[in-house]
Amino acid sequence: MIDHTLLLTTPCYPYPTLPMNDSITDATGQRFTKGDDLFTVISHTHCFANHILAQNVSWPSIVLEYPRWEDFTAEVAKGYPYLGISAYPPHLDTVMKMCEHTRKRSPETKILLGSYAAQAFKAVYDEETQKKYVDHVVVGEGVQFMRNLVGDSPEGPVQQVLFPKAGGSLPWLTRHPRGSIGFLVSGLGCIGGCDFCSTTAMFGNKRTQMLSADELFRGIKLYGDTFPEVMMVFVIEEDHFRVPAHLHKLRDGWLENPSLLERLDCFTFGSVDNIGKFAKQYGWDAILEAGVGCIFIGVESKFAGQHGYDKRSEHDAKLVFDKLHSMGIRTVGAWMCGWDWHDHSNIHEDLNYFVSLRPTYQQITRVSPFPGTPLWERLRAEGRVTDVPWEDVHFWSGAQKNTNLETHETLNLVQEGYDLMYRTWGPSVMRRMDVQLEGYRHCMASDNVALRRHKSKLYRQQASMLWWMLPACDRFAPNGIVRRRIRKIDEKYRAYIGEPTPVMRTMGAMVDKMAIAAKLREFVSPMNRYVKEEPFKRYTYDKRGNGNGNGHGGDGRAPGTGSMASEAIPYRTEWPGPKSAEFRTENAMIHSTWGVIRLACEAARRLKPSEGDEEIDRYLLERLRNERFGIGF
Repeated sequence: MIDHTLLLTTPCYPYPTLPMNDSITDATGQRFTKGDDLFTVISHTHCFANHILAQNVSWPSIVLEYPRWEDFTAEVAKGYPYLGISAYPPHLDTVMKMCEHTRKRSPETKILLGSYAAQAFKAVYDEETQKKYVDHVVVGEGVQFMRNLVGDSPEGPVQQVLFPKAGGSLPWLTRHPRGSIGFLVSGLGCIGGCDFCSTTAMFGNKRTQMLSADELFRGIKLYGDTFPEVMMVFVIEEDHFRVPAHLHKLRDGWLENPSLLERLDCFTFGSVDNIGKFAKQYGWDAILEAGVGCIFIGVESKFAGQHGYDKRSEHDAKLVFDKLHSMGIRTVGAWMCGWDWHDHSNIHEDLNYFVSLRPTYQQITRVSPFPGTPLWERLRAEGRVTDVPWEDVHFWSGAQKNTNLETHETLNLVQEGYDLMYRTWGPSVMRRMDVQLEGYRHCMASDNVALRRHKSKLYRQQASMLWWMLPACDRFAPNGIVRRRIRKIDEKYRAYIGEPTPVMRTMGAMVDKMAIAAKLREFVSPMNRYVKEEPFKRYTYDKRGNGNGNGHGGDGRAPGTGSMASEAIPYRTEWPGPKSAEFRTENAMIHSTWGVIRLACEAARRLKPSEGDEEIDRYLLERLRNERFGIGF
């Protein structure tokens, strides 16, 4: 028996696939850029909940991410006092199998189940069944629970230091992108009270603060100082604009460190009315000054306000989306199909309203009754929850019996929504470039020095990076409407920033050729034919400061391996098994390809130095040298 060490894990592979044969771990491919054809971004992520727990107890911890069955059983056989499993509802069949094995192989190990799987598990099964599998069902914030469990004081700040980085890219640029997105949790829970929201239910309609504004900024800055490839920090806060003083206070850190505005920004969450209220109180530029680069906004439905979901009673969604875009702030719009008020007379009106908002990215899902939410309780009482397997309890679940639409219709309408967004506005990578060009224009015209001198550089550099994609997006545009939009974006770049440099033109031509090859492969073997799988990694928190400076994602190389990274990262990353010959061969080919492209770009720069731009070319060549092709939000 191993004393005083926690074993924390995700569910074992294999993972179930989503209804459209998408990976359950790939948020950008399954949702945010879905339907973008060749320009769908494929992403990787990590189980941040387990890393938060490991960083906030005195005991050493082993964190397993995406283990295979043999990896999990080998670890369980060592005999840990506690096993914590963080999971989502689709994994519950696998989770219960893991619990059964642990009961037999290591009966002294106490088992904990957390996250949304715990919420669903507790809602569906009686106490006797729960005890058969799990000793503690942890619903809600887990740090205090774990501290009490191991005998630590439950009080004190919540440490969040350099979690493994997430990220994504176009799979035909690189299949193993280096992580470019950091992650921090500012607050958990929401007082909004939406009956469909698992998070609202899990935290009892309350917000629990995890980081003060000062602590949040220090975490953001640490990512930026440690990892030059980080372009964005993803901040969990269900509606940051609902706590305006916290968000406004975040400005202080950015304005005191304006050079950070040149390198990265943040993803956060908001609602139309609360964004409008914040802007009315502090001014629209205060959102930029707080480091916000992208906002997830729940639209839900054009008609939601008429049915008690009151998020847009004071401000017009179109005006808010347009204003944000005009400042360079990208948006993720969220819409749901299958409300009780949806029928054949209004469903397309509702969908087209959502499309008209022109979100930079989109999340289009079904109304899904998640176990443990008020919506699930109500529909179950009405006999309107279909008994579906656990693997089908997700954002696209067919568990709800609709009042006016057939089950297959709602799933088809989801697909139609993604197709319509692409056919109307083009791929998200071009929408992002368009918004960031507007951000550059806005900042250059601003009297605010932080925006004009610093934030404008971020937009300028990232728009120049995205220009690489423009020739390929033009070639494979879904129709003439989108092709013209893409050419207008090109015209806007030239008007706002200048002519593309020789490095940009060379890179654009190379990417165009790579896109042609990818399109030919797509014809023979579509991208979603083989669903993406995450590699197994093992993280050791030994509590002796033995980090390895490797907060990576993707291909496993260790960026930022200087003393700062080694001292700051509190864990050691291991790839327990040898990398396959296929993985090594594929990576070698990718490195060789990008090496040739880099040489071609450097040659183009030398041949036509008068047409270059020192700042842009330096930025782009640095990304080429280090193969930093992460495409965030």
